Amino acid sequence: MRILHLTDTHLFSDKSGDVQAKMHHERFINFINHFNKNRKLLNVDSVIVTGDISHDGSAISYDVFFENMDSLSIPYAVLPGNHDDLGNLDTAIKIAKHTVAVEQLSNASWALFGLNSVVPREDYGFINKDTLYKLREDLTDTTCENIAIFLHHHLVPVGTPLVDICKLMNSDDLLTICHDSPVKFIGTGHAHTLFQRKIDNILVSVSPALCSQWENGTSAVSIVNNSGFSIIALDKSIFIETHFI
Repeated sequence: MRILHLTDTHLFSDKSGDVQAKMHHERFINFINHFNKNRKLLNVDSVIVTGDISHDGSAISYDVFFENMDSLSIPYAVLPGNHDDLGNLDTAIKIAKHTVAVEQLSNASWALFGLNSVVPREDYGFINKDTLYKLREDLTDTTCENIAIFLHHHLVPVGTPLVDICKLMNSDDLLTICHDSPVKFIGTGHAHTLFQRKIDNILVSVSPALCSQWENGTSAVSIVNNSGFSIIALDKSIFIETHFI
């Protein structure tokens, strides 16, 4: 199974507005064109998007995102991020042509789960107790020997104080549940950087943002102007390809 992990497009309602809005839109369209041009080379089965699709939460920004993603004619799952408007996002997901739930991308070898880590009007993440309880039940019930989980907020510090103050606040609770199950991979976004760490038997991976990255180690707003995504090959072993375009 090969999954393209896309995150943090941060689209605006006015794609030709200020410099940031224009740049984010251009980088998203560049990704769409890059995917179409290199479809055979990328060789992915599906796409998982881990949040911050929109920067301003506008319905127009979601129209742009889903219209272009649907044009790829490939199954894709979308999870919310802290910048997303949950109502507008949910409406857009329901009318999109090729959206599926993360769980629907599972196969006989790998069970996939998507989690909502968004706290309304907050930048930090938190998974509520009902979601954690359901995840524990789902992990107990699955007979699959390999499990991958996706969510927006990163679990462990990536070394950039600007985003590490707003990571997933109850990551220990999630990891405790995962350690008691065959979870092998957790993929997130939010940190706008490339980061990977093995925690016991779990590979924790942060995909780079499509819009831009934060400068490593920064405590103030300092942007590195490059655009990236990851491809996660889930097999007997896990292999991650990082693409900067």
